[in-house]
Amino acid sequence: MAEAAPAPAEEPEQDGAEKRMPFLAHLDELRSCLRNSAIALFAGTIIAYPFRAYFFALLVRPLMRAWAETPALGRGELVMLSPHEGFMVLFKLALLVGVFLASPFVFREIWKFIAPGLYAKERKWGLGFIVASVLLFVGGAAFCYLYVLPASYKYFLGYSTESLGIIKHALGSTFDITLSNPFDIKPMISMEEYFGLTTMLLLVFGVVFELPLLLAVLAMLGIVSAGTLWKFNRYAIVLFAVAGAILTPGDLVVGQLAMTASLTILYNLSILLAVVVGKKRKEREDAEERAYLEQQ
Repeated sequence: MAEAAPAPAEEPEQDGAEKRMPFLAHLDELRSCLRNSAIALFAGTIIAYPFRAYFFALLVRPLMRAWAETPALGRGELVMLSPHEGFMVLFKLALLVGVFLASPFVFREIWKFIAPGLYAKERKWGLGFIVASVLLFVGGAAFCYLYVLPASYKYFLGYSTESLGIIKHALGSTFDITLSNPFDIKPMISMEEYFGLTTMLLLVFGVVFELPLLLAVLAMLGIVSAGTLWKFNRYAIVLFAVAGAILTPGDLVVGQLAMTASLTILYNLSILLAVVVGKKRKEREDAEERAYLEQQ
């Protein structure tokens, strides 16, 4: 009687990126992440709403500081251009603060969504990912608040102290052309315009400071490598300069330079993180390959 054929050796359980979730499961996980993030944002907004006036007082400090450093402008003030503008600005500010309060929960949901594509040991870095995400996001906004906004508004308000009589004098000294009598330009800044510009800069800097973490996660997934990032370095600096010109308003040279320099520094920091992450990933893959070959 013929002997039964030996059962095929069981392949080692596959881990990390080799475990595939069905497409519908991905959609369900994404829906869950979006739902939980929305709940966290709603809760953060509810918590921030009673303190919205205090947050607005903090938000206008860079403008008022720049205004105080320009004595010719007089007392700093903001105006309302519609009856409901004050309410809407304060409500949107509570929503913005809710974004920052909810950011730990949002980043946790992001990690839960990308974790199935990682190795088991890499999935243990979840707490570090959340903490680093929050620190980079808040750190980028704080950098903008402390350094970029005061310099930006001082630069913008400087236009109001320039009289067009300077232009008349410059042309008249050469061509004897009289444009007009000198006159003053008084700033009249609305709450809505100030809120929109300021929050855009805060969020942009908060997001771009996430660059090292984003590239580190891509390196963990094996999508990018330190060598590829280094080869792209010279082109990245040009792209950062373009991004600084696009993401910062008007001809604000201070913001453009700050954005370009920040992105360049963060990108090179990302390369160092990719070196560490890539080395650990390769060691893990080699160890798993050796273990698989030993079982054959």
